[in-house]
Amino acid sequence: MFPVKKLILAALLVTASEAPAVINVGLQPADLFESRYDRVLILTIDAIDTTAGTISCKVDKALKGQAAANDITLKFDPSLNAVLAGAVADGDIKVGDPVAVFAGRKRRSGDFMLYANAFYLGSATTPGEWSITATSAEMAGSDGEQIGTLAGTWNGSTERLVQMLEDIAAGRDHFPRKAYVRFKEDQLLTKLDGPVNAVAAFDLEGDGDEDIIACSSEGDRIFLQTDPMKFIDATEHLGIESSSVSCAIADVDGDGLNDLLTGATLHLGKFENNRFGFSKSDLLPESLSENLKTATFAEIDGDGFPDILASIVGGGVRVFKNPGEAGGKFTDVSEAMGLLKPECGAGSNGYVTPGDWNGDHRTDLFLASGPGYLLVQNDAGQFGPVHHGIDFKFTVGIDETPGITGAGVFLPLIEPGKLELLVPMEESWLIVHNDNGKPTDITRWGNEISEGSNDHLSSIAEDLNLDGHVDFFTVSRADNGHNRFIINRGYGSFMLAPTHKHYEHVFKGPANERGGYASATADLNDDGAPDLVIGNAHGEVTIILNDTLEARTPIEHPPTEIARLEKVRLLQVRCLGRKGLVGASVQVLDANGRTVARRDIGSNVSSGSLSSARVTLAIREPGKYQLKVRFSDGLEKIQEVDLSEQARVTVDLERGDSVESDEF
Repeated sequence: MFPVKKLILAALLVTASEAPAVINVGLQPADLFESRYDRVLILTIDAIDTTAGTISCKVDKALKGQAAANDITLKFDPSLNAVLAGAVADGDIKVGDPVAVFAGRKRRSGDFMLYANAFYLGSATTPGEWSITATSAEMAGSDGEQIGTLAGTWNGSTERLVQMLEDIAAGRDHFPRKAYVRFKEDQLLTKLDGPVNAVAAFDLEGDGDEDIIACSSEGDRIFLQTDPMKFIDATEHLGIESSSVSCAIADVDGDGLNDLLTGATLHLGKFENNRFGFSKSDLLPESLSENLKTATFAEIDGDGFPDILASIVGGGVRVFKNPGEAGGKFTDVSEAMGLLKPECGAGSNGYVTPGDWNGDHRTDLFLASGPGYLLVQNDAGQFGPVHHGIDFKFTVGIDETPGITGAGVFLPLIEPGKLELLVPMEESWLIVHNDNGKPTDITRWGNEISEGSNDHLSSIAEDLNLDGHVDFFTVSRADNGHNRFIINRGYGSFMLAPTHKHYEHVFKGPANERGGYASATADLNDDGAPDLVIGNAHGEVTIILNDTLEARTPIEHPPTEIARLEKVRLLQVRCLGRKGLVGASVQVLDANGRTVARRDIGSNVSSGSLSSARVTLAIREPGKYQLKVRFSDGLEKIQEVDLSEQARVTVDLERGDSVESDEF
């Protein structure tokens, strides 16, 4: 995208309040809806005649005002026929598509502006015949560069704009024009002797307090939170002596105690003499350590006992099956699952991301290598590639080094109940939309999704500004690279947080600008807001506490988007049980059974780090909801939650299994 300075518009004179930026905070779709135009209509395209330069439409909805006719013909000026033909050829205008229309200015009642994946302007000559006389391509900025007529107001898809306009009409929209988020001063937890390969922010002991693990080739360290925000180095006390590329935590044997995976070594949790610790096991094959890139826990076969998912340098993806109730050693089932086939990335070098892509409750995979392997698991437990045609590039630098970018995440990015795929590239990102299972690249609609850094390594997903939209945070592996916090504004649009800060700062300390090899998120200080832990090439492990809730105090006569934030209710959920936790899906349903929020436990793992299993969900509309948890072995639990009054509600949801170590 391009810097926005002064934009001279056909019927509007708009000055962007912050430059450089892609988002014009002074003019957004809600402004067009509420004050600029008398009528807001949604049309559906019935027919297109590129020779005559016409589009025949029917009025589908009148969201504001009334339509003067049910059938409208849009007639392009002859000089614009090539523009129409090009839009049709590109697939931006086609039969069946919606068109968003803003019509009727105070002094020019015949003027209209419509959006069909681009802005068009014109006037209504008669109620059923409208003339399009200008397009977004015709306007130029003060520097002479061709710009969109409403660049910074809406650059997304028509489908998402229509969704937003419907929400505006219903009074439930939230499309922030500024970053209502801030973090406190950095807290340096420790400095290791070598680069930090991975971090975990996780309640290791099960006492309700989040702990921190840092992995390095010079030695792994475990820091237990013994008092609020007081961490002690308990590595030796817990019986750990390892140097690792990755770490993960889960109860692998169903005894109620967490077990620890550091690199290719599995340490089993034990509770003896009123003391928690670990013992090194031989349950994993020695071959796992050969050229290991990352290893983590993932529920692959649906029995609720977490398996091990590994990426191997030059070896693609490997899965080691948990023996479950039978006990014994983990077994390599990669070949049986089809992962050793060339079409599944065998022999490649890339990060692997787990998630349920097609909504069938089986774990699917994305391997960030070669053409980008989206691997879907069938009902027989075998993986096969989904063909996509998306242009991935998983090499970096002038020497095209493979394997050090692309660690992405499956997350509910567009719709609360459905997972999309976010993939960091060397200097940017790709958003892969889940179009009923078909992968579709929608990155171009994302506004400041284009505002990347350099040497992107991995991304994690979390609603860091607590507004109900899941954001993402990306670390840069450059020694002094800038990490990127991208705010999800909703409707497929994104914002680079520090560019549009509402408070004095977003990040107060230097850690965010010193790059990172690893990142994780957890509510470390138990205030309701997810915090960040970053490990970087300098060996620094830094805690960045989220200060958003402290800043969110009610004000008189707040604008709509701040009023929405003042009503937010926080629901924090901790799932408890002897199995089915890794890969469990946590959803909040409204009175109509519609999913309004979702998190999948164990999703931020693709670069070998691990975020908390306690999930935080921000719900914008106070009221009564249903909490639905589907454990990864298929067990479902539903519980009523009242988010009417309390600003924060916490739920410990038991799956109902007996646990041998209940006393712990």
